[in-house]
Amino acid sequence: MVQSRLIQPVSLGVISIQIPSFPVYLLRFDRSVLVDSGITTGVSTLSTALQELLPETDLDTLLLTHSHWDHAGGAFELQPQMNFSVKASHRAVELLQKPRVREFIHHLNREHALQNGAEPPAPYEPLKRLEALKENDRLDLDDKHWIQVYETPGHTRCSLAFLLYPEKVLFPGDAVGVVERDGSIKPLFLSDYGAYEASLEKLGQLDAECLCFAHNRVLRGKERVKSFLAASLERTRQVRDVIRQRLDAGMEREEIADVLYAEEFPRPTVMGPREALIINLRAMVLAVEREVGAS
Repeated sequence: MVQSRLIQPVSLGVISIQIPSFPVYLLRFDRSVLVDSGITTGVSTLSTALQELLPETDLDTLLLTHSHWDHAGGAFELQPQMNFSVKASHRAVELLQKPRVREFIHHLNREHALQNGAEPPAPYEPLKRLEALKENDRLDLDDKHWIQVYETPGHTRCSLAFLLYPEKVLFPGDAVGVVERDGSIKPLFLSDYGAYEASLEKLGQLDAECLCFAHNRVLRGKERVKSFLAASLERTRQVRDVIRQRLDAGMEREEIADVLYAEEFPRPTVMGPREALIINLRAMVLAVEREVGAS
């Protein structure tokens, strides 16, 4: 039985399953949908929670916001138990079918498990029933509720956000950055700085009433959501400017990433393998380099 504190109602039909730092969201309507699958070490808790929350029905669909290890990793162990379809962007579907991508997702989940004294995952089998989504696709959950799909590149090229109607609950993945438990905002423009900024602005125009972060928390209230998205955009530009200044000073990409790790991203509560964090920071530096080169 899952501890009650790990199962938290968000809104009508929406439940947060609180895997620490890596929550996932169950949308429980005529059609039951899970948004992201978290990490492998959370699958035991997640599986038990889903069995308790869906005692008379099956999980129909897993929606992936993107293909990163901490969003898609759990799917590889959960799908053989529940046989749901997996829907993601066209690019994410392509990536998840590549053996080297699957192996790298497994590698990072294994490192995370070992870092936390947990049992490392067995080798992953390929995902089945993969289906591609695109901008403005609609998934009906019952005769009153549906999900609208939005493409939100910038964090990755394969990123999607999902908006539940009519309640307007937004599931942005990492397209809005990560909010640490102390409230600090950490931007994550890994693939394309300009696209990341545009995606943030796009999400700000949706007038969401509730923001279900991929890490740590839920934010309720239209004005609070709008205020956060504006703050995230401002913080994104601040980090970009810090990177630009260091590039202008002649620092190398790896050196800038190490400095960012120490100064801008210290003591994360969304803790993954250091390898993954440094890869992300180097990608952010490269994204700014490309933006500077294109301007």
